Amino acid sequence: MQVKGFSWFGVGVDDFPAALAFFRDVLGIRVAVEDARGVAMLQVGDRQVLEIFGPGTAGHTMTDPPTMAFEVADVPQARTHLLANGVELLGDIGAWNGFKWLYFRGPGGHVFAVKQTPPDGWETNDHEQDG
Repeated sequence: MQVKGFSWFGVGVDDFPAALAFFRDVLGIRVAVEDARGVAMLQVGDRQVLEIFGPGTAGHTMTDPPTMAFEVADVPQARTHLLANGVELLGDIGAWNGFKWLYFRGPGGHVFAVKQTPPDGWETNDHEQDG
């Protein structure tokens, strides 16, 4: 497994509108995708995502406290590598719009993830989660 860099940072928030306003209006981060259910993806840099999850959304619990993902070329291959090294996996591989990810427990019990971004980029208007 080879980590290419940071690709994603997820933050579970209790007040989604206030958090979205903060990242968008105060920090000036561009909103690329906003879902009416209380999820937004903001473009921090080239292929770098800050995703915020409001109460009741699928990612809220997993990203509170905030969780960071490491970009890899192949999540299933990374899963095999993590298992071979005795790393505790948290759930199965997830998928949405060409993305793949897998959460795991790292040093100090902190939650991290490996993530695979689709080669054609990550901005989309399709907001349904596959898994």
